[in-house]
Amino acid sequence: MVYYAHGTTPVIFGLLISLYYFSIPAALALWFALSMPYIKKGNYRPKLLAALLILAFFITSLAGGQAIDKYLYIHSPASPEFCLSSSCVTSFKPLQRYHVDTKDLEELGVPSYGPMWAYFLNDVGPTHSLGLNKRLKALVVVRPLLLVPVVEVNAYEISDGKITGRDKFYVVWPVSPGKVLTEKFDFEFTVIIVTGGGVGA
Repeated sequence: MVYYAHGTTPVIFGLLISLYYFSIPAALALWFALSMPYIKKGNYRPKLLAALLILAFFITSLAGGQAIDKYLYIHSPASPEFCLSSSCVTSFKPLQRYHVDTKDLEELGVPSYGPMWAYFLNDVGPTHSLGLNKRLKALVVVRPLLLVPVVEVNAYEISDGKITGRDKFYVVWPVSPGKVLTEKFDFEFTVIIVTGGGVGA
């Protein structure tokens, strides 16, 4: 079961994936094109290269975080929340709405600061390893690291109304965000694409 109303459009998902995969190659290509006459003279313009790569890393990390959103949101009954601090995460309203005890959350560790999105996952679907149905119930905090092409993911397992454990992992460019999520959660993550004629996966 997924929440089909939380699907994305082919334009939005296509743009995010394009930015995720091609921002860094585009930055390198632009540097090479602008620097070719200088490179022939032995001037590699490292400052220009560094500036373009920092911009590309920022775009890649942010696009990767938003691409992960498209995989997670379809398994969530509630909208994600944008946060800049750990206190925002610990007061995430869906946790209260679904009566999840958060007293152990800070002890397990929550990202202290930075742009991040909190998700409450609650769904049933097939495992990646065996194809058997399992319940996916977790608090997930997605934080693009921005200065490097990496997205940090903190997944907190929820069992019997309590947060029982934490798994911290990273989505590092150019690895597929969906592949990483599928392997780490042992749950089949796909994207729901909403088109004019209906829904596709």
